[in-house]
Amino acid sequence: MKNIYFSSTLMWNASLPEIFRAAREFGAEGIELWAQQFESRGYGADECLELLGRCPLRLFVHSKSWDLNFASLNPRIRAASLGEIKWSIDLAARLRAAEVTVHPPRESFRGDRPYFQQLAYEGLREILRYGRDSGVAVSLEIMEKIPKELMTTRASVQELTRGLFREFSYTVDTAHCSGEAELLDFLRNLPGISKLHISNRRGEKYHTALPDGDFSFQKLWPLLESRNLPMVVEGFDSTNQYGMLQENMNCIQKLKECMK
Repeated sequence: MKNIYFSSTLMWNASLPEIFRAAREFGAEGIELWAQQFESRGYGADECLELLGRCPLRLFVHSKSWDLNFASLNPRIRAASLGEIKWSIDLAARLRAAEVTVHPPRESFRGDRPYFQQLAYEGLREILRYGRDSGVAVSLEIMEKIPKELMTTRASVQELTRGLFREFSYTVDTAHCSGEAELLDFLRNLPGISKLHISNRRGEKYHTALPDGDFSFQKLWPLLESRNLPMVVEGFDSTNQYGMLQENMNCIQKLKECMK
């Protein structure tokens, strides 16, 4: 299926060959591989390259993000967070991935936003430079609107990145949008969108299956497809059944059939 990818977190406990097999069976164009799984699940870059040789797919790498914050008040946490992101960029370079997805940082506490924005900007500048030196494009993901997040709206994207705004590309996540109106605003007015993360949300529960939530993907699908951007199906499934992936891919197949 053209432009359809899925996140490897939908198969958290699977092996790399199982993930590649699922991509082939569902007809996905590619996979977004979470860097965290290479350590947590013991994946190997050489194994991944061997699988790519037998089953050519397009790849994105999602940088490590859990427990990281490169705008932390603690300088050692900032340094460790940047180190983990650079490790993820190195992995993306090794796998010849199209780009690496990076989560922006957040405030350690509320009340001194300009200070944390400055720390974030310094980290973003370092990540951008490292990505360029490694030959890897960096796409910043726009986050959900929860306390202490620094980059959640179109205005805050420019506020945080400043003069680097057009140097980055951006990943718009449907589940992070407050509603269909904001999603449409991003698509129409934010330059540099490189891909979409697609999942639904039910109130404050993020990344539900596409048919299960507040967004009507039947209504949105023609617009999403018209942008001709890679769409990565997101979610998390730590079972060994991978029913959420099946449900999402079946939904997309039906949405595409309705477009014919």
